Amino acid sequence: MRTRRKWTPFAALALVAAVAACDDGTGVESVEDQMAVDAAVLAADATLEEVAMFHQPIGFKGLFIPGVDERPEARRPGRPGGPGSFESELSGTRAVSFYDAAGVEQDEHDVLTTESVHILHDVAGSIVRDRFTAEIERSREMVASGLEGEESHRTWNGTGSSSMARSGVREDGVERSHSAEGSFTFTDVVVPIPGSESRWPVSGVIEREMVMTRSGPDGSETREFDIVITFDGSEIASAVVNGEVVEIDLSAREGRHPLRRRPGG
Repeated sequence: MRTRRKWTPFAALALVAAVAACDDGTGVESVEDQMAVDAAVLAADATLEEVAMFHQPIGFKGLFIPGVDERPEARRPGRPGGPGSFESELSGTRAVSFYDAAGVEQDEHDVLTTESVHILHDVAGSIVRDRFTAEIERSREMVASGLEGEESHRTWNGTGSSSMARSGVREDGVERSHSAEGSFTFTDVVVPIPGSESRWPVSGVIEREMVMTRSGPDGSETREFDIVITFDGSEIASAVVNGEVVEIDLSAREGRHPLRRRPGG
């Protein structure tokens, strides 16, 4: 199989938001289990990153992947070394292949004859913020299909895995460590093509399995979480976390808490 690879340092912004959000309070009053909220936040931020990827144009290099294709940045806004700043040392790889409707590999993407694009995507590295450090890894194997001809929507399927380890000191001076690893599956996530009035997935499911450990002065706790995220075409996706239902705001801006309180919750 012919592939194209790119190795580029970058700042994985969605992952930074996820790590930071775990320190900022839940904003989800209907869920009393703080550890479940932490798991939901990690899942939500990964989902925001993926939805952004799903809606990007597909060209000669394949899918435009936020981070891999952006200008590398080592520090975000904030006083150097002070609150709100962070440094990152992250890098990633991408391998892309194009296929027509008969499954024959093509040299490049053709807007009329390419039926699917296959993408392997890996990222790994570290993030240093004012009160914590984190090591992260994520791998994805994705297929976008339904591209042949004058498409209006495309369908994403795929699998992946991720891990994160964080340590630092909270505002109250208590040292904490937090790790999570797991796998995820995209099943028939249908997304409007770039330029459409709506950019939210109209249907489909992302399932995530996560093992999370939190450690501190009182000991450590390890738990498993099953998270099922469902799309319906709106900017709000439903997420069921070990039976608890929360809502993901797909329009949340970077760094903002991605979960919304359910009506009546």
